[in-house]
Amino acid sequence: MKKINETQRKIIHMLKDFGIDHISMAGILGTLEQDNLNENDFLDFIKNKETLSIKDCTEQIWHMRGY
Repeated sequence: MKKINETQRKIIHMLKDFGIDHISMAGILGTLEQDNLNENDFLDFIKNKETLSIKDCTEQIWHMRGY
């Protein structure tokens, strides 16, 4: 099993603070890793949010993919 790095820990902590469930967190982190997306860019995105939903996360991932 792969260890979680510090950026992933920060993402998890922030997603938890926004009330994002564990299954969604796993999907977000898995997608970032699988698609080789920059976790720090995603972290910067959520740091600037006052509220955050799964939809926001999904749209950001699509944006990061270039769509």
